[in-house]
Amino acid sequence: MNKPVCHSRLVLIAAIMMLVVFTFPATGCRLLKRDKQSIAEKKTKEADKNADEEYEKARKQLYNHQSKETKKRMKQTKKQAAKYNKPMKRKAFSGTKCD
Repeated sequence: MNKPVCHSRLVLIAAIMMLVVFTFPATGCRLLKRDKQSIAEKKTKEADKNADEEYEKARKQLYNHQSKETKKRMKQTKKQAAKYNKPMKRKAFSGTKCD
């Protein structure tokens, strides 16, 4: 009685091992392979990063070539733009209720 139980366990273990051995390489190759979309996304991120760096470099270079008066006007314009673009605060109670 001991031999059939042991034999069935060995067959079960062997079947599981074969399933694992034959299934892993089929999915493992796909897991190790980089798909084209992720490669393209990585390239676009690098290109965007390089473009941003070049833009900042050009902007700083342009600013450094300006005269003192121009720099002063640029600073004033920046302050005014920040003031005008600041969101308006809502009054505490205006008398009407928004639904």
